[in-house]
Amino acid sequence: MMEQCVISVIIPVYKAEKYLSRCIASLLAQSFTAFELLLIDDGSPDNSGKICHDWAERDCRIRVLHQTNAGVSAARNKGLDEAKGAYIVFVDSDDYVGTDYLKHLYEERPLNLDSIVVQGFTVVSEQADRQYTTSFIPSVYTGREVRELFLNDEMRDMRGPVAKLFSRVLIERLGLRFPVEISFGEDTIFNFQYLFHCRQVVVGSHVDYVYCDVPGSLTKRLNDFASEYATFKLYKSITVRLAGKLDLNVADMRTAFSFVVLFFQRALIADYRSAGKVPFSLRTQHLRRLAAEQRSFMKEFYHPGYKADKWGRQFLLHGFCFCYNLYMSVLCSCRFRYVFGYPEKA
Repeated sequence: MMEQCVISVIIPVYKAEKYLSRCIASLLAQSFTAFELLLIDDGSPDNSGKICHDWAERDCRIRVLHQTNAGVSAARNKGLDEAKGAYIVFVDSDDYVGTDYLKHLYEERPLNLDSIVVQGFTVVSEQADRQYTTSFIPSVYTGREVRELFLNDEMRDMRGPVAKLFSRVLIERLGLRFPVEISFGEDTIFNFQYLFHCRQVVVGSHVDYVYCDVPGSLTKRLNDFASEYATFKLYKSITVRLAGKLDLNVADMRTAFSFVVLFFQRALIADYRSAGKVPFSLRTQHLRRLAAEQRSFMKEFYHPGYKADKWGRQFLLHGFCFCYNLYMSVLCSCRFRYVFGYPEKA
């Protein structure tokens, strides 16, 4: 008989047959055993579904849920709908964790359920055969002290929903779910929405999560302009709300908005990553929309490092969108490297 479920571990699964068993095995080896493991098969076309069921036959703590392919956000949301634990932990199917991962997160938990526990992680790049570790100084932030996370740049390193312990009570009270209408940045948006209502952030010193940077990651792929621009606007609005709650002034917001600039850049360069498919006139139209709607944002927060991008910024600020389009088209066609939007090789 399975012991009481304290933590629900949610793993979205899609085309994960190469790494999935390693991930599951690392969780079943946990020193903390009062958990359930929810494997959400997001309509994976490979053998991932079978691997999930093979593991479920070995351990009664595993539940396998299937859905038609709808993306990682929908898969995580399905896990949240089905979770039974008092706490939620997310793990990605191509990553793995140390033996004491759940134990360390659980032992750091405060009595206050309007809280979150965060720990460090190690990034392993299989393609480049290198790794680095991000660790944090143990700290507890309560109430308005949460703003310090944004002022000292730590929040920038607290990537995605992994290496964290969430309160299911708070998630359900807020009706909080991952936004399914966007396909990049949805995890950080979830974090920010959760933090907006957090009364306590506990930062631990342990590093038990291993994030595997594999080829084909979503962070390296761009969607079309409409999708990238919608993501930017959603992220910007949430960041503005959070900054307002924490009483951050414009100077402070430069740190918080460093995230938002990334999404702005993705929208700005989206059409050029598929330069042969998006007509020149449509690219100019998209740029005019960006320049008209986001001029104050560009003026206040968008300060690119490369000289080529600084010139491009001036084109946009002065409304010379045709010129920017022509300028960027030439740079991308000759694969000019010293510009943020330099297209990666296929």
